Order: sequence, then structure tokens, then C-alpha cells
Amino acid sequence: MKFAFIMSEEVGLRTQYLNWKGNFPHDLGIEPHWIVVSFNKPGGWIENLPGVPPFIKSRLRAAIEIRQGLKQGPFDATFVAVHSAMTGRHRYLSENSCFSTLDVTPKQLHDFGDFYGKYPSKFRSLENIKHRSRCQQYNSYKGLFPWSHWAANSLTDDYGVPNNKIHVIPPGVDTARWAPTASKSYSQNCEILFVGSDFDRKGGQLLIDWAKETAATNWHLNIVTRKSISIADSRITVHNNLSSNDPRLVELYQSSDIFALPTLADCYSIAGMEALSCGLPVVLSLTGGTGDVIKDGKTGYLLEDLSVSSFDKAVTKLIGDGKLRLEMAVAARQDATERYDAAKNIRRTIKIMLESI
Repeated sequence: MKFAFIMSEEVGLRTQYLNWKGNFPHDLGIEPHWIVVSFNKPGGWIENLPGVPPFIKSRLRAAIEIRQGLKQGPFDATFVAVHSAMTGRHRYLSENSCFSTLDVTPKQLHDFGDFYGKYPSKFRSLENIKHRSRCQQYNSYKGLFPWSHWAANSLTDDYGVPNNKIHVIPPGVDTARWAPTASKSYSQNCEILFVGSDFDRKGGQLLIDWAKETAATNWHLNIVTRKSISIADSRITVHNNLSSNDPRLVELYQSSDIFALPTLADCYSIAGMEALSCGLPVVLSLTGGTGDVIKDGKTGYLLEDLSVSSFDKAVTKLIGDGKLRLEMAVAARQDATERYDAAKNIRRTIKIMLESI
């Protein structure tokens, strides 16, 4: 059988694409055809159109890339891993067995407001038309694979998708790549890691404020972000230009003791899954679908009331208790191999697709 997989090169979602391609279960009798959407072609004619907003250019580029990929069909099924709005106008998708994975619905993105810069139309009638179109599209899929129960609830409550079409399956990580090192030790000197391309939205400033105010000692903080920031604090090191699955990034995870992500707005957390897989206790704020990522009190701490004070309480407890860090590290790795192994989750997804067509 020949399946088309429409994947994204966007930050975060690129990791999902790499995991799918690297862990595809070829023994299930499926020939995968990868349609990779870049949203941008340097020097392309679309990108050089004068007076056209960037988001329109990216949509046009995506539409062309998807259309060109679908011409390689026919396909027995199509798996969509880009935002539904990018694919909704392709008639081909409505004529075949289509499936989709998503970390958020448009309604939920709108609820985040300024954090993602996504808003409903100012014209109520136009927004109603868009909503009905999204409802129709979601319900046309043979199956939907939301990453979290938060996203699954929106599909049901906001878009009327029946429960029997919804299968909550996180994207997972390569647990062989993201694994603890055998030589890892848990001394009093504690290495804390933050990974967030969007420094401000991911709560980077709260981390800086914490570093200035905390009474905790014997810690060092590594910040991985694409934002260029200058910090005059010898306890903090900033790392730029580390891409998805970069070996240097993996090494940072493996050499750390705590993963901290006081994010202000998030749909899920791939970085959180990577941290768990490397055997790190995770301190994570509750927003969007992050409530599914860790088991509060067992593999880390989930902060429902995000503040410097609440963050300091959780992190300081871990810094001062090496035995607790070790216990959570073991539980984190076990949980990751059970729930977040990409190879297992991809195989499970494919089997559900095969049963549905």
C-alpha cells in the first residue's frame, strides 16, 4: 500500500517529521511517500512577490508543495501533519482515506491570543463560515490523532468530532537517541537546562528573574534559544544555533540534572518529552496540553500557578535533594519509554490507520 505523509519543516514539527522518517515501520507493508512542506523557498517567485504579506506567501508556498506532492499519487491513505488550514482546499484529500495529527485546534490558538498571534476574523459572519468549514474538514477525516487530551476535548466540544475517530497519541521521541548516559552522577552541583526557541513565550524572562532572586546555590543554568541575549551572570550560559536532534543538544540534556520550562503558552512540549527520555525531572507550567506531559510529583512538577515564587519552590527542592532527583530521573526515563517512544507510537498510529481504511 502507498501512503502519503504530509509533514512540516516548521520548528518543533520538523522533529516530528525526522522521527517519523527515522522510525517508520516498513514491516507493515506500507510504502511511505514524504511530502515535506517548507513554507518558504529562498529566492522563489512567491517569496519575491511585492506587497504580499509573509503569511500569505507561506500559505501559497505550502499549497504548491502539497499539490506537487499529491500528484505522485494515487495513495491508499494520506496522513496530514501540518496545520489543517494548509490542506483544506485540496480536493484530493476529501476523496481518499485521510488522517491527521495535531497539537492544537484553531479555536485553542485563538484563545492564546497574543502569544501565538492567531486571532479569529473581526467579521463574525466570516469567522462562522471558517468554523463550519473546519468542522466539516475535521469530521471528514477517518481518524484524528491529537497529541493531548486538551486538544482531543476541543475536537469534540468545539468541532463535533465523534469520540470513535479520536485517538490521543503523542508524537514521541527517539528514545535511543535521547537517553541517559551510563556515567551520569547526581552531585550537589546541579545543572539546569532550558530549551525554548521562542525565549519570551517559553518563559525565559521568568528564568532570568528567578536567577536574580533565588537563594538556592550550587546550580548552573544552560539556556538554549534562538534569541540573541546577553546575560552578565557566570552561573548562566546561553547557547544559540542548536537545531533539532543536534548531537550537542543531546549532550546538554544528558549532562543536566533538571529540565525547566516555565512556559507562558504552549500546546504541548516536545522538549519536555526529550528531557524525560534523558532521565531528567521536569519542572513545567500548566498551559494548553502540557498537563499530559509529566506525572506531577513523580516525574517532575507541574506548576498550575506560574510565578517566580512557585518556580523557585519546585526547582530549589530538586536542587537540594539529590536522592529525589535520582528517583524522579528513573521514573522519568521509564515513563518516556512507555508513553513517548516514537517507534512505538508511530507503529500504533499506522495500525489504527490500516484498521480504518
